[in-house]
Amino acid sequence: MTARDGLPTVETGDDRVAVITLRRPAVLNALDSATHQAIGDAIAALERDDSVGAVVIAGEGRAFCSGSDLAEIGQLTGQAEQDYVALDFSTKNRIAGCTKPVVAAIQGHCVGGGLELALACDFRVAGADAVFSLPEVTLGSLPGSGGLQRLPRLVGVGVATDWILTGRRVSAEEAERKGLVSRLVPAGEHLAAAKELAAELATKSPLSLRLAKVALTPEPLADRGLVAAFQMLAGDAGHRQPSYAAATERFAKDGDGSRNSERSTT
Repeated sequence: MTARDGLPTVETGDDRVAVITLRRPAVLNALDSATHQAIGDAIAALERDDSVGAVVIAGEGRAFCSGSDLAEIGQLTGQAEQDYVALDFSTKNRIAGCTKPVVAAIQGHCVGGGLELALACDFRVAGADAVFSLPEVTLGSLPGSGGLQRLPRLVGVGVATDWILTGRRVSAEEAERKGLVSRLVPAGEHLAAAKELAAELATKSPLSLRLAKVALTPEPLADRGLVAAFQMLAGDAGHRQPSYAAATERFAKDGDGSRNSERSTT
């Protein structure tokens, strides 16, 4: 698949590994609706491809993903806002429910919806330069697309409460100690290490991998279940607060390592 209008690309190799690469480096691989749709389509196609045994999701440039793209969703409210959150939620669920192992290759900022994208993967391989955060509560919103549910499963409720309510930045070293990061490698080696892990996984029985994933998460999040409905409504309600626009503007000016501030609950 070739790059078009900044859409993710998919590359496959002889090692039975497919790499989905986010290619919007100018906005630190911020997620918009077209990107969400492309990721979902890619995962669906790779599930049908018997020559692929494992998938890597990576980001081009100096960041894995900075979250949702303000250029698209900065003015969304009401049904349009809810539709976007529903799309984002379904994309992360598509990744989490993939019948094949999915490995996130993380460098630089992994923020908000970017962290939730990584949480939907089975493994997170991070370079030492990676920085993680869920800043939504600080901005007057909530983490969405499964972040509130998946993070505690990995790091425990206490640690997740700290990270979510404070919105603080978490280093790669701390993330590895607490269980968020599966493999920690020197800066710049994240993609090679993720591909190596994926290639190892791709040698294993596809049926055993699929059944093990199902057994590990016997009650997956439903796209149209209670959690999804709550996230749609919570996102819209949070973004209607008068203080929200000012908070996101300050967040963007402060940078937080990103040219794209987190606007959505995703």
